[in-house]
Amino acid sequence: MNGILPHYCRILGYVILILSVFVPIIMFLSGRINDSNLLLVKASVKLFVWFALFMIFLARQKQEDDGTAKIRLKSIYYAIYLLGIYYIVALIIGFRHENIESADSNIAILYMVFNVVCMEFFTQKQRIDRIFKNKK
Repeated sequence: MNGILPHYCRILGYVILILSVFVPIIMFLSGRINDSNLLLVKASVKLFVWFALFMIFLARQKQEDDGTAKIRLKSIYYAIYLLGIYYIVALIIGFRHENIESADSNIAILYMVFNVVCMEFFTQKQRIDRIFKNKK
């Protein structure tokens, strides 16, 4: 699976992700968030986080090759496994607290977070492996 967005979308995705975390805090501290617009702000933050994670995951890297495409697929597999483990644990915790609905709140965003984290980990691992392989 090759990246479909330009490589600068990865940096732009991280910028949007950081802004989507800190702008609502600043809005709250300045008194811009109240009961009437809380749902809109919450939905907007989720939308921007989702959009940013897709940008990070689908952006091409500067030196993308077949190894990067394999890393992207590998990160999808690992993210699915991590999501399954998270969901089972969340269901067990929800069952103990008698609130099963809490397990379903942000499962899609969490899946994309797992995708991005796995991809970043495997990309850095590949880069380090190349450095040490060249030194031998």
